[in-house]
Amino acid sequence: MNIFACFMDGIRRVNSAKRYIFVVYLINVLLALGLAISLGGAIKDSLGSSMAAERLRDGFDGFWYSNFSAQARDLAATFDPSVVGIGAIFNSLDAFLQGNVLDLETSIVAIGIFYLLLWSFFSAAFISIYIHRDDTSGPHSFFQQGAHFFWRFLQLAIMAGIIYYLLFHFVMPWLTDRVTDLTRQMVDERVVFSYVLIKYLILWSLVLGVNIIFDYSKIITVWQDRSFVLTIPWQALRFIGSHLVSTTGLYLCLGVVGIVLMLFYWLIVPGAGQASWVAITGVFLIGQLYILSRIWMRCLFYAGQTTFYESVAGGQLDSEPDTAEAAAIIPDKVEGEGEVQAEQTPQSGLPDPT
Repeated sequence: MNIFACFMDGIRRVNSAKRYIFVVYLINVLLALGLAISLGGAIKDSLGSSMAAERLRDGFDGFWYSNFSAQARDLAATFDPSVVGIGAIFNSLDAFLQGNVLDLETSIVAIGIFYLLLWSFFSAAFISIYIHRDDTSGPHSFFQQGAHFFWRFLQLAIMAGIIYYLLFHFVMPWLTDRVTDLTRQMVDERVVFSYVLIKYLILWSLVLGVNIIFDYSKIITVWQDRSFVLTIPWQALRFIGSHLVSTTGLYLCLGVVGIVLMLFYWLIVPGAGQASWVAITGVFLIGQLYILSRIWMRCLFYAGQTTFYESVAGGQLDSEPDTAEAAAIIPDKVEGEGEVQAEQTPQSGLPDPT
């Protein structure tokens, strides 16, 4: 099956189970609501009945914000104009690029770990219904499959996290040192920029490679119902190596769609300078639609890659005779040939001339 066919079949599989995307979205909303209530309480305590509260009704007050941010701690320290619109995405992307995800505020790291646990559960459930489309038609089966594979997917997530940690805390500093050594005496900023760009291309090629490996590791775990998962990433790496062009091409094709959605969101979403309830509501709804599209895209990655693996693994299984059937057929064939030979053997006691 070619890349386009896998992509289109992946869309069909995702849309056939889109009700579960809304389930994941609602859980996202509940998590964000808890954080928003805590942050809102900190802002309310800071404003009180001050003049700053009145000024904020007409627009953003930079003087109040500078005082608030100087005293804010933990979750409240994350409040800045970039939390609205594309800035929130770029902030998270920058933290991940720099490998500083674990250096964020404690509450953010804690909710991130909890979110990782949730996605270990839901990714198992999604991949299961994309593979067993006829066997998991109800919500009971969806959550049951998520619980069935949760521990195995959590082990894969921990393995991937360890590799990401090694990449950002050892490989990235080593690349940075090499770039510094090579550009120490250079005055042309264009050359320095080229070296820095090459550094990030190498790093992100490794990060995306690890991501692809563990995506197929999850698919193989569900496809084969494997209990021991420590060797599955090696099996996934061999599969990807055997179909390098197709697996990377499909992954890049899906990634381009995700980037296009992000750029479209960037173009239409307003900034933080909204004062009317209509404008604030519009910004909120656009943001929620984008979150839904992000969840849909993550499911599309799973569904498209599942389709490709299924087309290859299913073909291999169909082309090989089942061992049990072969064992049952061969003795019958030998027995039948023995009966024919016995009928053709002369009964005179003389040796058979053949």
